[in-house]
Amino acid sequence: AHDVNHSEMDVAAQVRSALVDTISSERYELWIAEDTQWSWIDGALRIDFKNDFTCQLAKRMLSKDISAAVQGVMGCAVDVYFDVRPKSKTSPANELQSAVVDGIRHSEPRSVSGHSTVARVDGQRPAKRPLPQRLQPSQQLQPSPRQQNELWEQFVQGPSNQLAWTTANLIVSEPGRLSPVVLHGPNGCGKSLLAASVAERLRTVKRMRRVVHMSSEQFTNDFMEGLRGGGLPMFRRKYRDVEALILDDIQFFVGKKSTIGELKHTLDNLLKAGKQVVLTADRSIGDLQALGSDVVGRLRSGMVTPIFPLDEGTRVEVLTRLCTAAGLHLGPDIVSQIASRAAGDGRVLSGIAKRLMAVSSLHAQALDWEQCWNAVYDLVQSTQPVVRIADIERAVCNMFGLQPESLQSANKTRSVSQPRMLAMFLSRKYTPAAYKEIGEYFGKRRHSTVISAEKTVSGWLSEDTQLQAGRGLSIRDAIRRVEAELQVG
Repeated sequence: AHDVNHSEMDVAAQVRSALVDTISSERYELWIAEDTQWSWIDGALRIDFKNDFTCQLAKRMLSKDISAAVQGVMGCAVDVYFDVRPKSKTSPANELQSAVVDGIRHSEPRSVSGHSTVARVDGQRPAKRPLPQRLQPSQQLQPSPRQQNELWEQFVQGPSNQLAWTTANLIVSEPGRLSPVVLHGPNGCGKSLLAASVAERLRTVKRMRRVVHMSSEQFTNDFMEGLRGGGLPMFRRKYRDVEALILDDIQFFVGKKSTIGELKHTLDNLLKAGKQVVLTADRSIGDLQALGSDVVGRLRSGMVTPIFPLDEGTRVEVLTRLCTAAGLHLGPDIVSQIASRAAGDGRVLSGIAKRLMAVSSLHAQALDWEQCWNAVYDLVQSTQPVVRIADIERAVCNMFGLQPESLQSANKTRSVSQPRMLAMFLSRKYTPAAYKEIGEYFGKRRHSTVISAEKTVSGWLSEDTQLQAGRGLSIRDAIRRVEAELQVG
């Protein structure tokens, strides 16, 4: 019998840890099945998979990342082998089901330390089987344990986030000039990804060593722990003795009076020192009044940047990248059709890509439109909010600063008529209401008035007209803001 050498265990564990640091635990869990066995044998890394499906999938998606992780740990090029363990007698149906389940992991992320480090059979060291899937030297990367621009390049730019993207570039270019920066928008719009990208760029491009990127929940937990254990000085050094502080989801602080007070003093300390502060929230500053006038005032003094739900073009690009990363080969028309029907939530698009990957594994041929749509229909439909004409009326009035009853009044001034036409246009787009019903709602107007409003707004869109009612706001921006409040578009 062979006792596993601790150095062998350590190398395999270090490689897994380096791989997770590089690609994220979520991507690791997606491509590496739970029962995958890692072993360090005779100066080479062997990865044993349960079946050929999961082996080929991981080899195609992660071979370069694994090679880079090994080289980062060992400091030199090392052979990496992908292999399949001897199969037990299993029915073809069970084997196929096992392959799909192993290939697509939907469980919560686990610690990589839960995996077996060295492959064993009855306590014996694995036999030296032929190693058919050796990575060729040309596939092995130069040392790069973490791609410096990985997150930055993941962020897909588009009309829905252009201002935020520009702001992020300014932060990286001149840290501290725009501070504090508040990125706010609905779930799945990309604000957390952008914040993480900024943190990464500050570390790699600006060579900042003290960049703290935390959730507001972790900030709160650390503060409460400091209060209980007398560790406030250590807590304050952690969050104030930094070059940049990035906090996600500051709406978490609402209702936590003592934590809000500590946050205020932390902001004061950093802003006076000219440090960069970036905060994210799922709502606008106007909806964060519960943080108190002191904190809200400090936030307003900086760069407050909205991020809207992903527009259609951005959704198409995001879904295209996700499908490509998953090894899916779908026609651009199919991707475009699915993206046009999905909500502007990046997480939903990620779920759609994973569902399509699972379904694709069951078919030898590329998926057609009907197969794709049947696979993801429930995901798309479940994310579409039910919008009423009254919801559109309220959102339009809020944006233009009008009284709720204004759009139903007889007022024909442009300050009211333009928002009314916009509300009619959006009512046709997002509700099943007929022209007659929409006209009745907005002051008992004729259906021909609604038809005319729809044509007028379409004309505005083709020319990107500036609305007089919106103090020079373009029609596209006006629609985008209303859609953001309705969480559609």
